[in-house]
Amino acid sequence: MNVTQANTNIDSAICLEGVKVISGNDRESAVASRLDINQLAITRGEWVYLAGINGSGKSTLARLLAGLSMEGVHGVIDRGFAGEFPAPYVMQQPDSQLFGQTPREELSFVLEWLGLAPDEVERQAAAVLHRFRLAALADEPWEHLSGGQRQLTAVAAAVAGNAPLIVLDEATSMLDDHARELVREVAFELHREGTAIVWVTQRLEELEPDRRVIAMHHGRIAYDGETRQFLYGTGDGVSPCLACGLRLPYMAAVAMEMFRQNKLAYPLPMSMTEWRGALG
Repeated sequence: MNVTQANTNIDSAICLEGVKVISGNDRESAVASRLDINQLAITRGEWVYLAGINGSGKSTLARLLAGLSMEGVHGVIDRGFAGEFPAPYVMQQPDSQLFGQTPREELSFVLEWLGLAPDEVERQAAAVLHRFRLAALADEPWEHLSGGQRQLTAVAAAVAGNAPLIVLDEATSMLDDHARELVREVAFELHREGTAIVWVTQRLEELEPDRRVIAMHHGRIAYDGETRQFLYGTGDGVSPCLACGLRLPYMAAVAMEMFRQNKLAYPLPMSMTEWRGALG
């Protein structure tokens, strides 16, 4: 690992400059980079979607943004508002990041690490378990819980840490629709309160209008901008989403086809509210 750690200012952005993650045991002769980022900044309180096909580099970038260490990293990383400690990072497969034996133990571990008094740990753990509708399962061992319930516990533990940044790496992929919506609602609430959210996803129907999306392709940033332009382009019928090897969500594909048939005009709709307005 050959990273220059810039002086950190808790009010500044997370910044990556000239960051590469090199694959292979021989770092000098390796010709392929798992990641190659010229420049990237994530500001305090920002919501960023991180998209890309499998192998595009999105999870590698997500881990760097969270402050997790890995081999073969070169460049300059300034942790900025995220601070010197790693941010909560929730993976698609949660088992390797669960340290307690039950949901209550998992949350207690996080809260004790924050230095809270025992009675406050108990109170806050109960509150978070209730918030994520895990109270009835609080003392069940992991083998009695489904993969989705363990995933929900991992997300709850990340939220309990009250960190300035949370990275959710396809963290809702194992959840049913009800639990997935619960996690999104909590993430939106945290964002309104000032937490920066990096939401890694291949479920592009999750993209909301007027938010930022960073799309990865072959280890590089292929697109960094607003979600609507990512799906639909700038009016020329060319979609950056498709150029990254991703598939348009169903309703976005419908909008593009209607545009080609001169039945819709830019800006093309994303939300159901916008669809109702477009169809009059």
